[in-house]
Amino acid sequence: MRANSIAVAIPTYKRVDLVRQLVESIPKSVPVFISDNEASMRPLDDTFPFNAQVAHAEGLLPIFANWNRALSLINVPCTHVLIPSDDDEYLPGAFDIIGDTLTAYPDVDMYVFGCDFADETGRTWPGYRPAVLEKFGVGEGFVRFARSVDARMPGVMFRRDFLVRIGAFDERFTLTAADSELIQRALLLGTSIFVPKVVGHYRVWSGSLTHARLATDHWMAEIDIWVDKIGALLAVSDVPEVKSINVLRYKDEVYIANLRAGIGALKSKGHYASAWRHAFSRRYPSHASLISQAKLIAHLLLPSRT
Repeated sequence: MRANSIAVAIPTYKRVDLVRQLVESIPKSVPVFISDNEASMRPLDDTFPFNAQVAHAEGLLPIFANWNRALSLINVPCTHVLIPSDDDEYLPGAFDIIGDTLTAYPDVDMYVFGCDFADETGRTWPGYRPAVLEKFGVGEGFVRFARSVDARMPGVMFRRDFLVRIGAFDERFTLTAADSELIQRALLLGTSIFVPKVVGHYRVWSGSLTHARLATDHWMAEIDIWVDKIGALLAVSDVPEVKSINVLRYKDEVYIANLRAGIGALKSKGHYASAWRHAFSRRYPSHASLISQAKLIAHLLLPSRT
């Protein structure tokens, strides 16, 4: 095995053109493994660059089972892995940045780079980017994402043996939160480095199914699964920075952020009565900060922005 080597695992479903665009943004020296859900790419996979290996899943897998399947397909020696979604894309020079960081910091469990946003038309705009280069010991990096997970998967790289040890995507999630939960869990259980460089585009779709499901029982139930799991890890952590975190406040800060997002999604469509019903049918996040609670009330009362 080379001292440091990278593989890319990609889950895909019915996005042939976009996944081809993603693969073409990855250097041909980097092996790519694609898990094709429900064999949606057949027979077009033979047109892909030679560094991509496509494995068809004949049946329809749950979302995050397909993400884990993509990881399981890696059949070459590698030390690190990237796991972008099939509609993401890497920027020119991204793998130079990633490779240089890996050379300088070879033993980190998790690497967090910046990602900008892109919509379905190709329009781009700034996204998350770490402010400074920061390296953290085990558990210490969690403080950067204790309230919300700003990183996106194309900008996150894991040490492969670390990912095997902590487990990858929790397949109890069927709609949301599995990537955010994994990022927070990895920050709690491993070492990390935040790199102030943008390496890719994360796709945001207007009118997406995700946007439509924000204000649902399903969405909020999965948020509770997420925060309960991370909350249990917080409660047993020996890391001083983590021990100082109020677990109940952590849970309610994540919950209130998602509650606000659901209210905003409904109000943006003019569904004001539904926004009120969504707000008052949920548990009240009383352990969130007073500022967050005030923002929730204001978000519900004030007119939506156009």
